[in-house]
Amino acid sequence: MASPPLIARSALAGAAQPGRYGAHGEGPPGAILVARTGLAIAHIVSRKGKAADVMQRLADVLGTMPEDGPRHVAGAGVALVGCGLGQWLALAEGERQLISRLTVAVAGAASMVDLTSAKAVMGIAGPRARDVLAKGCGLDLDPTEFPPGSATVTQVDHIACQLWRSDATPAYELMVNRSLAKSFWSWLTASAAEYGYEVR
Repeated sequence: MASPPLIARSALAGAAQPGRYGAHGEGPPGAILVARTGLAIAHIVSRKGKAADVMQRLADVLGTMPEDGPRHVAGAGVALVGCGLGQWLALAEGERQLISRLTVAVAGAASMVDLTSAKAVMGIAGPRARDVLAKGCGLDLDPTEFPPGSATVTQVDHIACQLWRSDATPAYELMVNRSLAKSFWSWLTASAAEYGYEVR
């Protein structure tokens, strides 16, 4: 008997339901939460002395020049997040060919791991986004200390998390291990409830 085909499922399937939740006022919600689905994710680590070469190769293929440090840059549908010297995360929504393109591009200059099925990415934006994150994150996320384009590895509610600020809305993206995604989402929604939040 043939095995049924495997169907990809979001790490937050059944948990992230669109709608308005928490405190309801007359105005807009304090936070907007987004479960980022359909992302291709790769971790790229340059070999010794090859960081500049890898950066140029990534720019040639993706159209976006990464920075060698904890920074987020985006363009042409691809985001590059620095996660250490000579290391980057590449993320592209709906770009299923990202992994094969990068494998060819960095061959001989970097090692690459496909994290598409291992990680979950969530977004939070809105006027109270920073207040929500402050409940579980010890970092100072004030714009003067963590401006748009900043990125870091930290813990949020005792869960290891890659965190970057994507724009001045303020808007933040958070990446956690897939196995902890629903626990993290539960904390995020509970923390946002007092301000009112919308899931999109």
